[in-house]
Amino acid sequence: MLEKHILRQPELIIFAKQPLAGQVKTRLLPDYTPQEAADIAALLVRATVALAVANWPGEIYLYGAPDAGHPLFEELARDFDLQLAPQDTGDLGARMQAALREGLARRRAAAILGCDVPHCPGDVLDLANHWLAQGRNVLGPTEDGGYYFIGLNAPHAELFQNIDWGTDRVLAQTLERAKSLGVEFEWLPRLRDIDTAADLRRAAHAYEPLRRFLKEALTK
Repeated sequence: MLEKHILRQPELIIFAKQPLAGQVKTRLLPDYTPQEAADIAALLVRATVALAVANWPGEIYLYGAPDAGHPLFEELARDFDLQLAPQDTGDLGARMQAALREGLARRRAAAILGCDVPHCPGDVLDLANHWLAQGRNVLGPTEDGGYYFIGLNAPHAELFQNIDWGTDRVLAQTLERAKSLGVEFEWLPRLRDIDTAADLRRAAHAYEPLRRFLKEALTK
């Protein structure tokens, strides 16, 4: 009976880009070098995985872009017993849609968490899991008009189509699309994700691991 219950736990999918210099966290430039930005990206991925593993009772997948073959991803899979998978092709919406479709095929509910909010309180993920397990959809908005978490109990592909990804219109467009589909969400706390140097400094002020990393690793 316990085994069947575990298999029905919602699945969490972590979306991460390979931390390659010049290809990630480019909005941190020129405050940081391309390599420093990549090192920061790697830290955010590690911290997000640790956060998820500590607070999500179901299975966790790490979907990597452009694929899951980076040494960091493979190390995290070994250390935290994660499942690895490549992100699909296309824009962010197409990749998220494909990942959730696969997650929902494996479990009755699935969610995607980005790697820009490692300062997210653990009880927020616990609450999201609880709502998903009850058959509710869940959304975690960001201060810049996007979202850091989306959890669904059905695919709803239209939620990810014709959205202006990377702009402050993402959340509003998603909610407009959800309304037309009759999809309702439970809301997680609004968080500030880490995109710019200002975001990074603000997050570091409240999140000690990031503050320590910026002080020690990037000042050598």
